Amino acid sequence: MDTYTDQLAPWEGRNAYYKDVKLGKGIGAMKTILKDQTDAMIAAQMLSVDEIISSQDISEEAIQEISYSIKSVGLGMSGLKAAFEWGISDVVWCIEKDTEELSDVLMNIYRVPDGKMDHLRHKADDAFAMGDMAGAMEMFAEIELLIKDDFSICISYGMIYLFHKIDKEQALVYFDRAIKYARPYSTYYTSYALLYKGLIKRDLGLIEEAEKCSSEAIRLSPGLTEAMYQNAQYNALLNRPEKAITLLKKVIKEDLVYCLKILWEQDFRQISAEIAQLYEEIRDGKNEQINETLEEVKKNVTLLTGAVKGVKKLGYSVPDESSVEMLEEGSNEVDALIRNNSIFDAHFAGILLPLLSKKLKRQKELLKMKGNEFYMDIENKIQELSAGVGGKKKKGGPVSFVIQFLCGQIVALPFGWFIGIPLGIAITEGLLLAICFYVNVILPQDQWKEISTKKNEQEKLMSAVKKL
Repeated sequence: MDTYTDQLAPWEGRNAYYKDVKLGKGIGAMKTILKDQTDAMIAAQMLSVDEIISSQDISEEAIQEISYSIKSVGLGMSGLKAAFEWGISDVVWCIEKDTEELSDVLMNIYRVPDGKMDHLRHKADDAFAMGDMAGAMEMFAEIELLIKDDFSICISYGMIYLFHKIDKEQALVYFDRAIKYARPYSTYYTSYALLYKGLIKRDLGLIEEAEKCSSEAIRLSPGLTEAMYQNAQYNALLNRPEKAITLLKKVIKEDLVYCLKILWEQDFRQISAEIAQLYEEIRDGKNEQINETLEEVKKNVTLLTGAVKGVKKLGYSVPDESSVEMLEEGSNEVDALIRNNSIFDAHFAGILLPLLSKKLKRQKELLKMKGNEFYMDIENKIQELSAGVGGKKKKGGPVSFVIQFLCGQIVALPFGWFIGIPLGIAITEGLLLAICFYVNVILPQDQWKEISTKKNEQEKLMSAVKKL
């Protein structure tokens, strides 16, 4: 195995995607550049991966779903996850020093507020950020005379000796000090320093010791994915595929971009068959989970479609918000992603599916609400008709018929007399009889029929909507 004592190892160089990620700019600019370069790297790698990881027709919007936010980049190593690389360590360390977590820890180390000391620390950090390592080291030395246990200074020294002076033995001394000083204050920064100690041990060919360092980092910071990833590398180099695969499964679950990183990692070549199997398990598991949910969504879309058609068939207009066309398109899109049969396509389907379910639920609620409005409109009409028929019923019957017929004689007799006897009388009396019969018998029956029709319409409406 090659060792790298007095030169940077291949894995410690800055890759082509990160060529603009370097010191010499403000923290805000560093974060923005790092985010942009990371996005570009992910987009480029997505175009040249195996089909099991991603199809080649993945959309730009889908790629954006797995990109890192400025907030995530601003967390440093823990936020970058798969985007972290040794070659940008100094920039990431500058970002780390700007986090609230480190600021809170340093407040415990510098227990007594000291304006002069704070000014000196800021000047030293600024010099480091601008790439003035000689100036930064001079100021760090001044601070060390007064504060011995500032692990952040030890990490800064370690970075300078490792990546700028290429003195790995001296870098190891400072990272050991950082581990010692950080333990009482922060498990995260103890793990942080342990990972760099592990890196140097690997450079020196001491893989077993490197594995122990990263294993300790995992124990102290179980959620630090980079610690798990690097431990997986060392276990792969030590020919322990089971342990390596278990760790890789965990990091992929935390950040899918590790699927891309693993592909290009030389350390995993000897366990490539196991990794291919892992990818199949992840893809199949995601597809199975999504298919179960998708079937339920499709069922509900079909029910909604039937309800919409039922309401329209009764002559009611359904609001655009309850349109099912968009839902059907979304369902088809998820179907297409699953057919691509890749990890990333399944992941994007998993993002779309909850949105589709949420929209489906909203449209069902809208249609139910609109159906209730239609139902109440019909109910009000039935009440009006029933009130009219009820009133006529109370006033109707044979008595009403006789009264109306007798009262009608006031008009019928003179008019019949005018036409002529006996034909005129027969005509007017016949008309009066017909009118009385219509008002007292035919009209109420028609209104009862209308009420029955409305009730039938009401039942059909409820039948259409209740399926939801």
